[in-house]
Amino acid sequence: MGDQGELHGPTAERLLDVRTPAEIAFAPDGSRVAFASHSTVADVGSFVPSDLYVVDLDGVEPVRLTNGAWSDRTPMWSPDGSRLAFLSDRITPGHQLPYTMVPGEQPVHVGTFVGSAESLQWSRDGERLLVLVADPGCYGLDWSARAVNGAGPAPDPAILRPGRARRRLFLLDIATGESSEVGPPDTDVWEVDWDGDDTVVAIASTQPHGGSGWYRANVVRLDLSARTSRTLYEPTWQIGWLSLSPDGRRVAVTEGYASDHGLLSGSVMVIDPVDATTTDPWPGLETVGIAEWVDDDSLWYSRGDGTGTACGRMWLDGRREERWRGDAFIGDEVTTPACSTHDGAATVWTTHQAHGQPPELARFDHAGGVWNRFTSFNADIVDGVEFPDSRTIRWRAPDGMEIEGILMTPRGAEGSLPLIACVHGGPTWNWGAFFSDSEPNAVLLASAGYACLLPNPRGSIGRGHAFAQAVIGDSGGVDLQDVMSGIDRCIADGLADPDRLGIAGLSYGGFMAGWAVGQTDRFGASVAMSVVANNVSFHLTSEVWMYDEMILDGEWNDPASQYMERSPVTHAHRCTTPTLILQGAEDRCTPLGQGEELYAAIAAAGTETELVVYPREGHVPLERAHALDAINRTQAWFDRHLRG
Repeated sequence: MGDQGELHGPTAERLLDVRTPAEIAFAPDGSRVAFASHSTVADVGSFVPSDLYVVDLDGVEPVRLTNGAWSDRTPMWSPDGSRLAFLSDRITPGHQLPYTMVPGEQPVHVGTFVGSAESLQWSRDGERLLVLVADPGCYGLDWSARAVNGAGPAPDPAILRPGRARRRLFLLDIATGESSEVGPPDTDVWEVDWDGDDTVVAIASTQPHGGSGWYRANVVRLDLSARTSRTLYEPTWQIGWLSLSPDGRRVAVTEGYASDHGLLSGSVMVIDPVDATTTDPWPGLETVGIAEWVDDDSLWYSRGDGTGTACGRMWLDGRREERWRGDAFIGDEVTTPACSTHDGAATVWTTHQAHGQPPELARFDHAGGVWNRFTSFNADIVDGVEFPDSRTIRWRAPDGMEIEGILMTPRGAEGSLPLIACVHGGPTWNWGAFFSDSEPNAVLLASAGYACLLPNPRGSIGRGHAFAQAVIGDSGGVDLQDVMSGIDRCIADGLADPDRLGIAGLSYGGFMAGWAVGQTDRFGASVAMSVVANNVSFHLTSEVWMYDEMILDGEWNDPASQYMERSPVTHAHRCTTPTLILQGAEDRCTPLGQGEELYAAIAAAGTETELVVYPREGHVPLERAHALDAINRTQAWFDRHLRG
């Protein structure tokens, strides 16, 4: 850390320089770990670059394997540990194709597809790869929520038909580069796991639902030669994080209510892929994210725990041992907690971050019960930087339910401050011990003089099924009450000025920021990013329209249903709050029209508003200039209306 006299606050420019170790893969003998190091934004274009590294498990400095402006990701060791397979967009930006590499030698391009590859699995003999490929035009699962890039330019004109774009399975011969489609026809494969020989299991859907197919997917067993599938499990809710046991006799999957692919947290189910029998949900565990097999009889799990995370091991006989819990976030994305373990006892690795601690690759020391960080990608970003104060707070909602969240304030600040309620997306996500939040960036806003309340209202994960599902049928109801009661708690404690309140959020948080200003006049400013403004038009234009079918009561074509009553545009005529709306032009999750509708509705009410559209961007801005603009524009809006 720099000299205390040189301390300064964090800056947006430096926070966007953060690199995140991700996609950890153990060598078969457990001696090495390969991983990708992801940038936060792209300096050129809108596809974020990443590089591959390998590190010995004794903690020697990681060795960089690739270095370029492209995205090298998803490393997978060959069965003999001599090679890595990985995905890269070296030929066409955003179009991922499979490569192999002997560490220390040049990568070899081994296969070409019209669509973009999303995952790889090695055959047991190391001669083939099972490749999951998304057709051009598929809904992107990389949080940009843009259409998947193909090998060629976008069609002109574009033609839409149900079931046109799917996620398919191919078997690729590495030596010849020849591939054949082996997945069932008319099926979308969302996740796949393979023992490299006879047993292939997948999460798959069969109806032509596009990006919404995942919401109604089943666990299936595939026959690659016959291109058929057999259903093993039909879930009540959503499923994800598929994992096949080493002996191929059991399949683990997480099931729970989830608003988004990638935000799933729930109960672990274990399925027999031969007779399709299913265990009861693991007792006492309703907030598990990713669970992976350690051996044939046990799994390593990671879970959200309020505003913190936890991890441990569980056995098929029902035993469970929680190895760690604390105020840090473990996992390679700020979405679902995750750890990787080779032997279950001594070698547990993950990405570790916390308030004031940037994400780095870390190994868990079982004896000391601490995480030892083995990379220093972001050391310069925190050197000499003074971060705002952060603490978990709890309060009672009007019905008595305890709600919790995080409060960030300027370092050492006392007294009443202008307060911004930063509402998270999902809603099945939560604010945790993250180093730097997505838009709105509370770290920067708190450093600029604001108190930032990051509430985890009902609908959030980390507190079990009932808490997450409480928002179903009451979107913008009980969760808004939870947020407002948290603001009232901050006012009562003398932390917030009741005359200088703001609200901001992205995605579901954007919905809440646009919804709240039609329900109350207490806010002096609002910033809504990637909004849902009109549930009817959202249902008809979004790739994830099954989300609204889950969370809202009634039908989209019924004027008396919640589709109209719970739409921000329906109540925007009452809005008196100056509202800034930020939107990506290519967002397939919350399409541009949603931001345009909210803007027009608030403008019609005669209230100050502004719509900013970022070209080439999807759900979250990924070009550095756009990300900086969104951060700076957000603060400027609050500065003008809450402190001007």
